[in-house]
Amino acid sequence: MAAHLRSGDRATTLNLYARFLQAFEEKPLSPDLIASEEDHDVDELVIDLPAHSHSRSLQPPSILLAVVVAHAIGDSFHDALHAYLRFPAPIPPRIATEFLSTFSDRLLISKVEEYVRRLRIARIVSEPRFITARAAVFAATRDTQGLKKFYQSIIDGISGPQPYIAPCQASVTPQTPVALNEIHWATILTAFLQCNCRDLAETLWDDMVRFQVRPTVIMWTALLVGYERTGEAKDAEEAWRTMISMGIEPTTSTFRAIISVLFTARRPDDALQYFTMFQTRLTSGLPSAPEDTLTLCNTVLHGLLKNRLEKDAHALFQRLREEGPKPDVVSFNSLLNYHGRRGEFRAVSRILDWMREDGLVGDVYTFSTVLSALLKVGRTDATDAILSLMRKQDIKPNVAFFTSIINHQMEEGTEQGLRATMDLLQKMEENPEVQPNEVTYTGILTSLHRHDWRDLTLAQQCRQHVLEGMKRRGVQLNRAAYHVLIKACLDNLAQEGTEDALEYYRKMAQKRISIGADTWYILLRGLIAREAWTAADGVVEEISRSRAVYGGLADLVRRVRKRRGWKTKVEPRSYF
Repeated sequence: MAAHLRSGDRATTLNLYARFLQAFEEKPLSPDLIASEEDHDVDELVIDLPAHSHSRSLQPPSILLAVVVAHAIGDSFHDALHAYLRFPAPIPPRIATEFLSTFSDRLLISKVEEYVRRLRIARIVSEPRFITARAAVFAATRDTQGLKKFYQSIIDGISGPQPYIAPCQASVTPQTPVALNEIHWATILTAFLQCNCRDLAETLWDDMVRFQVRPTVIMWTALLVGYERTGEAKDAEEAWRTMISMGIEPTTSTFRAIISVLFTARRPDDALQYFTMFQTRLTSGLPSAPEDTLTLCNTVLHGLLKNRLEKDAHALFQRLREEGPKPDVVSFNSLLNYHGRRGEFRAVSRILDWMREDGLVGDVYTFSTVLSALLKVGRTDATDAILSLMRKQDIKPNVAFFTSIINHQMEEGTEQGLRATMDLLQKMEENPEVQPNEVTYTGILTSLHRHDWRDLTLAQQCRQHVLEGMKRRGVQLNRAAYHVLIKACLDNLAQEGTEDALEYYRKMAQKRISIGADTWYILLRGLIAREAWTAADGVVEEISRSRAVYGGLADLVRRVRKRRGWKTKVEPRSYF
């Protein structure tokens, strides 16, 4: 195909593709030959393909790329779009670069690169889970620029030259075969608000109006959820009033969002007014599944406790027990957490009795909360007491259960939690049926690196105990575990965070664990965020000697080099 394209023969290429597609439909390709969409489009990481996909021969993505080139020669983006959406494999950046390197026509190469960029956006929009995952990553990392760039690329697809994305399902045409559904708009809106980008959230809302997309209750609920996460109660109430004035009826989820934001703003009286309004509408026929109603009631219960309205919370709880919807484990955990943090173990015991009366069995959070309460009142036998409680509830904890409790304890970042963790770990190590595994050890190490411990000596001793335990049991960290640990080290603002991250990076090389673009992306992004430019320079030099880079990693490399500018090249051995 490539040879025909280099000679300008697009017709033969398209004929060959038609024959390939026919064969493909008769006998689908092995999944091993199809690159993972999540790897390339969600995490913004350039994940290495399986070894057998590195060949320069025409693997499926290369075949599709050849078809895109053929349509680019014919200046037919929409034909390329339909071919791309029909084909099950994305085009990894490396394959695109290698394939196009065989062409000499720079204008054609630029056109194909632009086609591929737009096609990747179309593919993301065509799969709701990809947009949701991408927006969640941007929001979690507060990557405002990345989120803005991602959104703008979608808007360009709606209103730019040769539009190919419809602003809603009703606007889909052969020219715009993929649609930005309402849930997409809602997801991105929430992400903007999570990143405190009010201006971008307002721009998105204006864009919806511009494209004649009428916000329904889904969008209004998303807006309120965004305000809930940013604590903007006044804006939330204004949005509610506007929604009602437009004749849009709130759902249970909408009520839950406005109630939550008001409780968070320390306005419990106003929150309870909305709760009363919800109950009135529920009586009048507001459709609400029992589980949705209970979720809202749990929000109210949590809000009352958060505002120290203990009597009101217990009154609501008992009413739910008597009238329904019956409290679930989440309801009980809210009460356990409130009284446990206050060291009121009698209340904790009483709540556990109620749970037993109602036939409910505690979950990981339940036992971790009770463990914290026991530690708070100075019980030296706290872990033994928890194990006894599990036995009373006929729970036989496995490795995963113990590991989850340990993770909850470590997340608190307290010395008590750390000591309880090491006690539980020792009991696991002594019990042949619940031996700690790689996940257990990785979780402890991650928290040890992420938190800023007051007693550094204790933290270091715990880390040493974990490493020695791993060595005794022959537990080896895998590639994913090293990535988690590197990120945890870089999340810690202490100076040793950089040093610890680089130490894990060096260990990967020493143990001959594959270091790929995703490893460098995590490491380099963390170093840039910490402004650890010396170490970042060293990593960039090492990357440059190892391989070509693409996508998000290439952007990070450019940022480091741009800052370094005129400086003399760094010798990486100085840092590694």
